[in-house]
Amino acid sequence: MTLDFLSPARAATDTRFRPLRRSSMERRLRDAGAEFEARDGWLVAVRVPGEERRELGVRDVTHDYVVAEGNDDAGAWIEFGDGVIGLRVPSGQTFVATYRAGAGGAGSVPEGFLDMTAAYAALEIEGPGAATAMRRLTALDLDALPAVGAVAHVRAFVFRTGRERYLLFFPQEYGHYLWEVAVDAAEPLGGGPKA
Repeated sequence: MTLDFLSPARAATDTRFRPLRRSSMERRLRDAGAEFEARDGWLVAVRVPGEERRELGVRDVTHDYVVAEGNDDAGAWIEFGDGVIGLRVPSGQTFVATYRAGAGGAGSVPEGFLDMTAAYAALEIEGPGAATAMRRLTALDLDALPAVGAVAHVRAFVFRTGRERYLLFFPQEYGHYLWEVAVDAAEPLGGGPKA
């Protein structure tokens, strides 16, 4: 007896089914009324009501980065260039985030590193008052970034990528919580969710 019905060759193909990766912050964005679209295999917020009135924004940028961890002897702070940033932690491990360049682009994982993209979420706080919002979230010295430390009691990799722009990477299971506290820190400063 053969089990032909289990054969991959007999499986029905369905071109309508296209699974999309979703950020752990998607639900909070939906609650804020965000509009979404499929982009490079991710469901991405493209508009949040009222965002045009906010200079200080909290953004879910999980879909913009490939994240990896591994061993590297390059030192405490690594900037690989071409959209790749990294941070060596005291355990000797190195955290690396690669920016996905443009539509259809894909970041890459450095040789010898383990792809940890599914394990991390990424949040950006940008605009006038971003440093004040960050001070409400963490005791880390913002002038000594990048660093790894507690952000609202969650271990995060924190980078300063502009004068008033901070990038946080943290375990994806805390996305819902960190989104809430980041938006709460930004709202008194006239900030809030942005796509």
